[in-house]
Amino acid sequence: MFGRFPYEAEPDGAVFGPHHFYLGVLLVLLACWVVSDGDDRRPWFVAGLSVFAVFSFALTWPYYPEFGALCVLAALALATVPAVLRPLWWRTGLTVQAGLLAGLFVAWDDALSHALGWRTPLDSVWNDHLHSFVSDPQVPPGIRLPPDLEALLVEQVRHAVGVIPL
Repeated sequence: MFGRFPYEAEPDGAVFGPHHFYLGVLLVLLACWVVSDGDDRRPWFVAGLSVFAVFSFALTWPYYPEFGALCVLAALALATVPAVLRPLWWRTGLTVQAGLLAGLFVAWDDALSHALGWRTPLDSVWNDHLHSFVSDPQVPPGIRLPPDLEALLVEQVRHAVGVIPL
C-alpha cells in the first residue's frame, strides 16, 4: 500500500501537463471568489492554501519530490478542514458548497495518485475509458472518415491561410 514516497518523482513526467489537479484547484478558487464577493469574511485561508498547493505541485515537486509532494498533501488537508467545518461555507448556497467539495475531491484525486501511487476514481475512468480516445492514433471502429482525408485537410488549410491577411 505504501511504497516509496512520492510514488512519482515528477507527476506524469511533466508537471505542466494536463493534470486534473489544476482543474480541481481552479474550481476551489472559483468557489472562494464567489463567496468573497458577497461577504465581509473572505475565505483567504482556503484560497491561499490552494495557491500554495499549485506552487508546490508545479514548482517544488520536480526539484524536491519528497518535500513538494508533502507540501501538496498538507496544503490540501489544511484547505479541506475549514472548507468542511467552517460556518462561512454553511451559509453559502448548495451550488458553491458542491463546487468547493468537488474541486477538493478532484485535486485530492490527482495528488494522491501521483504522491502515493493509488489508483484513484478519476484516474481509473481516464485510464479505462477516455485515454484511448484521446491518445490512440487508430480510429475506433464505427467511425467513418472522409474517403480522401488528405485532400480535405489540404483544402481546409488553404482556406484558413487565405483568410489571414498578409
